[in-house]
Parts: sequence; C-alpha cells; structure tokens
Amino acid sequence: MMDVITEYFENQGFEVIPEPFLNKGRADLGIYKDGHMNLFVEVGTTSAYKLWWNLQMLMNSKILLVPDEKRAIEFTCRYDQGDILRSAREKGPI
Repeated sequence: MMDVITEYFENQGFEVIPEPFLNKGRADLGIYKDGHMNLFVEVGTTSAYKLWWNLQMLMNSKILLVPDEKRAIEFTCRYDQGDILRSAREKGPI
C-alpha cells in the first residue's frame, strides 16, 4: 500500500520521505512540496494517543490515515501556535 501512495505523490512532483519524525513517534510517509501543506501518512493502524498528540502539536500540516485499500481519513492540524492546554479566555499559569 505504501508503494502505491508513494508512486501517486511522486508522479505529481512531491518529495516522499519514509518514516519522518513527528512530535510523537514517526509517520509511515512524509510528503512535501513547496506551496503545499506537509502531509504525514499512517498506513494500517496507529495509536489514538499518538494521533491526538500530533494533531495538537503539529502546525500547518495534514495527517492522512489509510486503514485499508478502500478507506482514507484526512485530518488538518492547527494553523497557528495557540495555547492548547486552556481556552483563550483563561489567563495565568497553567
């Protein structure tokens, strides 16, 4: 499956890196191209905690989960670095 995904993006001019480091763990594939958001691909299963953590910490990126040959789920990460541990109205030390 990763070969199919790699070939698809390489044919469109993207750089595909196997197993790039994320904030928590590694993705199966990292897909990069100037002018596009970074895309991290997880093929098969992944930890819910790892997904949640990376969605909170990565910015201007997308995470694509590919559980099998027929399904894909895309998540878009935040666009800016906000305080993720409390709402914008709360002030003071955490």
